[in-house]
Amino acid sequence: MTNRHLPTFDHLPAREEIIKRIIDHWPLERKTEVIPVTEGLGRIPAADVFSQVTLPVLRASAGDGIAVNSACFSQGPPDTGNWVLGVDYARADTGDDFCDSFDAVIMIEDVSFAADGGLTIREGVAVKPGSCVRPAGSTVRAGQRLVQANLPLRPRDLAGLQMGGVQEITVWKKPVTAFIPSGSELIPPGAPLSRGKNIDTNSLLVSKTLEQLGAEPLCFPIVPDAYEPLKQALLTALAQADIVLINGGSSKGDEDCTATLLHENGRVLCHGSQAVPGKPLCAAIIQGKPVINLPGPFMAAYHGLEWCVNNLVSHYLQQPPRARQLLQATLTKEVRGSDMVSILLVVEVERKKDGSGYWATPMSFKDIPLARTIAANGQYMTKLDEYIPAGGEIQVQLLRSLAQIPQADY
Repeated sequence: MTNRHLPTFDHLPAREEIIKRIIDHWPLERKTEVIPVTEGLGRIPAADVFSQVTLPVLRASAGDGIAVNSACFSQGPPDTGNWVLGVDYARADTGDDFCDSFDAVIMIEDVSFAADGGLTIREGVAVKPGSCVRPAGSTVRAGQRLVQANLPLRPRDLAGLQMGGVQEITVWKKPVTAFIPSGSELIPPGAPLSRGKNIDTNSLLVSKTLEQLGAEPLCFPIVPDAYEPLKQALLTALAQADIVLINGGSSKGDEDCTATLLHENGRVLCHGSQAVPGKPLCAAIIQGKPVINLPGPFMAAYHGLEWCVNNLVSHYLQQPPRARQLLQATLTKEVRGSDMVSILLVVEVERKKDGSGYWATPMSFKDIPLARTIAANGQYMTKLDEYIPAGGEIQVQLLRSLAQIPQADY
């Protein structure tokens, strides 16, 4: 089927405007689920969670030591040479409760034990009621808030929940995000490669990116460039997913029919974006769900994930979009933007040899092999009609940790 809905690329909307259009037209109904605390890492609590228990229940030793009766010390240090374990004192390790006949703890470093069973307490140690004793609830109290709604759960939060007697937690369900790779030229990884064929690597790129963003990926098998198979895949995806991504068929090629599919089955909010690579991106609402037609090339799909899908998943989870670490660096050559689109540049970042900062070498993804583009440690998005000369400063988005930036030879 010939594509009857071609992008004109006139009056292209900015990335921010496209995201606003999608969110404004998305009748989102978030869902929750109850999961074990042990499976909660990175999940988003749907409500505040409060402790169900009080710890310590009564009291506990604040450190390793011996529990004593403080009344024995009211007139000064007693003679402890004949003290008997279990009668005059008890051992009390950190966090331990102890017999009610004792009300204070002396730290173990202030006690010397004799071979015959007696003990000596270091001179000058003050012993009062409650000394070195943690009262009831000093760890956590029933009803105390343990985690706040909409803040991602960290390992320490999970431990805190268990400390408060919480075994299950209600979290926002991950948005199921379907990915439909389309293209008659595509073959799955490991299949014999022949002339005119290309390996589908975008499915792996998308599924792992979705996992990082907090979504649940639902990857479909490759669909050929034909209207009916794509329509059936789309309808199946809409029945199962909260967000649908179709990869390929968005531009002006003879076999590009995906955008037509979106136009004829829903409300298209944009067909073309002010973002390169990926300018032909098409976004629609179909059956109340966002359907994004990501352009097929690897970097175009990657870029669409960075700015579009990132925002949609984050919106569902009520989280800020994932942001890359920024680093100010000095340009080794000029950056020249476009007056029509913002351009994603590949950037190689290096430490200056003299330790005074960082170098940034920008490159167009069109001018270098894709493998080198993928391996880059930074990226930069130009502004409209932007020009920065060599020697100027830019804020690079890091794709590796700061500790992994190599040192330059200059």
